[in-house]
Amino acid sequence: MPRKMFKLLPVVLLDIQLHLMTVDSQLNLKMLSILWKRISSKQEEKEVYKLHKGQEDLMQQDPDYRGRANLLHNELQMGCSALNLTNVKMTDAGSFLCVINYGEADYKYITLEVKAPYKRINVQKIRDPEEESLIFICQSEGYPLAEVSWHDRKNPNISMVANTTFELTNDGLFNITSILQVKQSISGNYTCVFWNKKLNENTSAHVSALQLDYVGESASVYEKKFLFLIIPICLLVSPFLAVVRKKSSTTLCSRRGNCRNVSHSSRANGADVSLEITSSPLI
Repeated sequence: MPRKMFKLLPVVLLDIQLHLMTVDSQLNLKMLSILWKRISSKQEEKEVYKLHKGQEDLMQQDPDYRGRANLLHNELQMGCSALNLTNVKMTDAGSFLCVINYGEADYKYITLEVKAPYKRINVQKIRDPEEESLIFICQSEGYPLAEVSWHDRKNPNISMVANTTFELTNDGLFNITSILQVKQSISGNYTCVFWNKKLNENTSAHVSALQLDYVGESASVYEKKFLFLIIPICLLVSPFLAVVRKKSSTTLCSRRGNCRNVSHSSRANGADVSLEITSSPLI
């Protein structure tokens, strides 16, 4: 029976480089089995991906991951267990269980946390002649729930007169709408600010009371679309393992020898999403 040939370690946060040392050995794929599962808060399990004795086995793969999760076999040949998860959604957040069997078995629970910045603010401005007032509307989507504040030059914070509501979208994002109504005689420039405390990030939009139409005038005032993905990883057999970023696809990578860069940058359902990964100690 071969010696224990692998380690399970977390990948934490973005833009990191992790180097690991393991024992030397020739990898035998026919002895290798890998299983990824997602564990819900109700302890319900979804099979994400399964490799059994070197062969892909998708018979029990959950439909939610069908066509989205796969193991990069060319990386596996070089001693790298690389799980690729595409079209990442907010609902992918949660606990994952990774099990590797290679002569001996080991496993690890990893928590995947998804955060979506409020990168795009849609602005609508309306003049209400009956009320002799101006109405400003700011709307954006993100995660987790952001705080919205309003400012102008004369009043640093006029949020107390604003009405802010939110609802959850089908993708698990918070759709926030904030409405500010001021008297028509009070002209000037106004700023709505979305404060994402979890990401320590402010996104703002500026609206002017000048040149308002009687009907709603909409505009997208800020947009920056990036999707940064890094997913938890099982680090497999090899004399030298490294996890780094590469412009290709979202992967979980570990290998022996020289490790190429691994990362992913794309867009999912029009939402700006960044992933932060934390994990519990090895059990």
